[in-house]
Amino acid sequence: MSLKPVSIPGTFGFGTMSLTWTPNPKPFEEAFESIKYSMDKYNIRFLNGGDFYGPDNINLKLLSEFWKKYAKDYPDLVISIKGAINPTTLAPDGSKESISKSVENMISFFPKEKSKRPVLIFEIARVDTNVPYEETIGYIKEYVEKGAIDGISLSEVGVGSIAKAVKVAPISCVEVEVSLMCQDVFENGVLKELSEKQIPIVAYSPLCRGFLTDRTANDLDAFFKLCQTPGDIRGHLDRFSAENFPTNSKVVKKLQEFAHSKNTTLESLALSWLVSVSEQEDYEGIKKVCKIIPIPSGSTADKIDKNLGNINKLSKADLKEIKNITDTNKVVGYRYNKHAEHMNFA
Repeated sequence: MSLKPVSIPGTFGFGTMSLTWTPNPKPFEEAFESIKYSMDKYNIRFLNGGDFYGPDNINLKLLSEFWKKYAKDYPDLVISIKGAINPTTLAPDGSKESISKSVENMISFFPKEKSKRPVLIFEIARVDTNVPYEETIGYIKEYVEKGAIDGISLSEVGVGSIAKAVKVAPISCVEVEVSLMCQDVFENGVLKELSEKQIPIVAYSPLCRGFLTDRTANDLDAFFKLCQTPGDIRGHLDRFSAENFPTNSKVVKKLQEFAHSKNTTLESLALSWLVSVSEQEDYEGIKKVCKIIPIPSGSTADKIDKNLGNINKLSKADLKEIKNITDTNKVVGYRYNKHAEHMNFA
């Protein structure tokens, strides 16, 4: 049986983490409205979730109930679910037991019959360095071969792990953080490796957790205070610390100035940049960049419109000017923190 990767549809996906992994999740019906709005107005057909995105499988329940209600409207829907992570420590667990438990849990929320369920991708959350990565991918591959799921996604992987994974099974996509304030993949070889293999990137946090928005740039003090609210994860991330925030605010303001000179918002510029780099030919020494699919979220129609309502294809001159801005206004601080750094691009 010859396995093939799942084709990731559309220009954008929709990230569902913020709908469920929050102190006060919205009622499902309200969340459905946001998801459906993004799908109907912006033709999104790729949803990204996680079995640990909130307590008691709430994210899987959300996506399962959405499918039950709207399956006939979106027969081509692709859903990718992150799993195989220790819910207490949030450390990756690539063991056979963990993979089996996570995949079996995921598929239990959807019809078993392939024609009656969405296209399902299982995404191993990060890299468990205690288990050979080839073995972890092999465990997931067994479920693809059985037809229980349709594809495999990787996340937070380095070049070495990508090379190991593709030897075992076709990889549908790789989820990594990419934004104007997080361009690590351009420097660590990941973009080059995935472009050579033409494996799509699913770009999470494309707006750098709200940093790259007009609302933030217009009131940086208010945004900083919000990030320090108890329970807000950004308060634990180096780039949002009292020490680093002022420096990182400079690039945000510079990028906003450029966005406004182009008659667009900062968030639209940030997403337009990703879409414009996607599949760009002869870019930064890469013959053809792999497809890059940003997955912004959006809890309301207004927020979704602010993100996606004014996307433009940027010229090579625009991309060069943006590069000059980010090169001369370097972001400081770890993406997460020193303790978590070893889990990034493993």
